[in-house]
Amino acid sequence: MNNRLLKLAQAAPFLAAMHEARNFTRAAEILKVHQTAVSHRIRAIEEMIGVQLFERTTRSLRFTTAGDILCATAYENMQELEAAMGRVQAKKRSTTIRVSVPPSLAMKWMVPLLVVAKQSGLDISVQAQTRLVDFTRDDADVGIRFGLGPYPGLRAIRLSRSYMQPLASPAYIEANNIDLQNPWKKPVDILLDHATESDSIPFGWAEFKASEPSFTQSIEPISLFDRTDLALQAAINGLGVALGRTLLYENDVKRGFLVPLGDAKPCEPSDWLVCSYEFAETQKFRDFHTWIAERVQCTTNPSAEV
Repeated sequence: MNNRLLKLAQAAPFLAAMHEARNFTRAAEILKVHQTAVSHRIRAIEEMIGVQLFERTTRSLRFTTAGDILCATAYENMQELEAAMGRVQAKKRSTTIRVSVPPSLAMKWMVPLLVVAKQSGLDISVQAQTRLVDFTRDDADVGIRFGLGPYPGLRAIRLSRSYMQPLASPAYIEANNIDLQNPWKKPVDILLDHATESDSIPFGWAEFKASEPSFTQSIEPISLFDRTDLALQAAINGLGVALGRTLLYENDVKRGFLVPLGDAKPCEPSDWLVCSYEFAETQKFRDFHTWIAERVQCTTNPSAEV
């Protein structure tokens, strides 16, 4: 910022008050300063930029075009700054923890936990987002990211080791006479989350095939989806076999909607809890971290229910 812009920024409250009051006396009242302070500051700005902001007479004061532009802009900026400060203060006072999670994780795991969170005294707001949240600009306090981690510039805690698991509905298994002891003896109908498969993160049917010698069929999906939860829902409805991952499929298995086919295979990416270093120092983060770690443990190891 050059020196002239810095001086204009410093004079912004005076310009904004002039826009609102339309004369020096009322502007001084708004700012709670003497009238001469306002007139001197305005005069200094005029001298600096070499443009007259007001046409003065003994009886009236009229804005020039330049004065109207600068004062109106200063007023708008001061209003925006005041509103922004209000949001900052509201966020500081709020007990709500804003959590950014991928849509699939939101639908299959996070949203069903909101009642449990409330019972634990936590007020959680879920933001389902495909993009990576920017904690310096967005409203989210914490995020859960599925990836290789850790994430430079952020406090990152791995929540659990992740596994990939093929799944099908009981109806599909019965209709296709699938042997649960040897599920890959014959080809199955593949349901594919193409967004995950095309991602640079190493997770998908290709990775599963590389880790399971008995899975020898070609990966030719009968249907494509752009989210894992949609592929899992299609599997629940009996369309075919979907590939789930840790935290996304356990609840459906527990309810009997889906049945694991073969053994789960470990994968490199994991779910990470991430936030700014500043928020990581707060009690809100410590409470949420303790709670979310317990819920992950309960999901991946039901015998650890707390």
